[in-house]
Amino acid sequence: MKGRLQPYFSELTIRDYNTYLRYARGVYRQLRVEYGLLSCTLLGHQGVVFALLSDSLAGRPATCRVEHLPGTFHWRPMMCQTKGIRMAAQVQMLMGWHQLMDQKPSEMPLGKRLFRRLIQLCLRRSFEKAVREDPSIERLICQQRAQAEVQTALRGRSYEAAAEPMSNVYGAVYALLSTEELASRKNLFFIGSCIGRAFCLLDMAERQAQDQKKNRYNVFLENGLSCEAAKENARRQAIGAVNELARAYAMLDIKLNRSLLDNIMILGLRNAVDPLERPDLYWETP
Repeated sequence: MKGRLQPYFSELTIRDYNTYLRYARGVYRQLRVEYGLLSCTLLGHQGVVFALLSDSLAGRPATCRVEHLPGTFHWRPMMCQTKGIRMAAQVQMLMGWHQLMDQKPSEMPLGKRLFRRLIQLCLRRSFEKAVREDPSIERLICQQRAQAEVQTALRGRSYEAAAEPMSNVYGAVYALLSTEELASRKNLFFIGSCIGRAFCLLDMAERQAQDQKKNRYNVFLENGLSCEAAKENARRQAIGAVNELARAYAMLDIKLNRSLLDNIMILGLRNAVDPLERPDLYWETP
């Protein structure tokens, strides 16, 4: 799920692209400063959008400065430390750690198993630091992981129940962005839950063949769908979730970067679940 939530570059202006790129560098640098260089490997598009949405909703204009890009010899313009960037780095650290822990060593070759163990040892202190900063997020993720394990043991056939743990995690994370009234928090929770549900079903459909081979739980297998039927079913449900999300997103009071967020939350999400152009058409970015 690291690469799904991103701008639709075919319709992105150069100004918005630069803003997005500088936010990405800002979150990358924040991860390096707070949690070490290895934590930067956990950064995905989700964390960049989280920082961008947080600052834009609160109306916090970020100051752009030329700073050293960690891990390179280059100095690049990037957004300075804002509350949104700090929150994004923390959430990315926690969610990236749990995605790493979800990989079962018994299903990995020896080389990858040793490499995974090495990364866990190196990131353990960084993860514990992120937990101390905000233990509520960690408790939520652990609760939803336990719920996912129960769902796996029951081998349920409900698509909604299968996607509920991921939906709840993303909903709660997006609700953290609200600094205003309860209605705004509810809208953000709904937006996050739609994103989590759509991407969870798409990921399940993509790994159906692997799950069948290794006898792992997959809601599409429990419903007796083939790989092609599962992908089509997941695509239809994801499109429905994205359409529901768009109505809630239209009610948000976004004070900054409106055109960039419109591109991500409307065109980018739609392109992620149902490509708007030929998959073999490659667009060069600035």
